[in-house]
Parts: sequence; C-alpha cells; structure tokens
Amino acid sequence: MKFQKIWVHQCRATRRIRKQFGVKSALDYLLGEKLLNFAEAADQHSEFAVKLPRFQAEVWSVFNPYELAGYLITLKPSKRKKLQKLLYVNRSSGSRRLT
Repeated sequence: MKFQKIWVHQCRATRRIRKQFGVKSALDYLLGEKLLNFAEAADQHSEFAVKLPRFQAEVWSVFNPYELAGYLITLKPSKRKKLQKLLYVNRSSGSRRLT
C-alpha cells in the first residue's frame, strides 16, 4: 500500500470540495476527518507516522492560516486541541509555529 497516495489523494479531493461546496466543507473533510484519522493510524503504524509530517505540511498549502485558525475556534475544545497539536498552531496568535 502506498501511504503517501492516501493523503495526496485526500488533499486533491479537498481542493475539489472547496470549489464545489466551500471552505467549511473542505476543512471538515480534510481536518475534521482525514487528518485526525491519519494521525490516529500514525499512532499505531510506523508507515503512517513517517508520512504524517508531509501530510501536515500539505494542509498548510491547501488552507491559509486565517482559514485554519477560524475553523479551529469553531470546534469543541478536545477536537481543537488535537488539531492544534497536529497543525502546530499557536493559540494566542493563530499562526504556524516554525520551531
């Protein structure tokens, strides 16, 4: 199984979802569903864990920091914390941490 193809396909699908259904639907799909599922799989399987950083970086090319920050504030605290950790988002500024 090509683990990279999974997230690459999901990011391509997200761009189509964004065009057809809007940013919120695209965020729900990629962050609320696919990224969280991929991260859970990464906890169990090293093949997924190796690809997770590239998937996380690709999320930043699909959405801008304002879209990501705006989406995160709409989530319940437990889900928000998981995604903030996955996206390296600094709560106070809403910007991507580079360290």
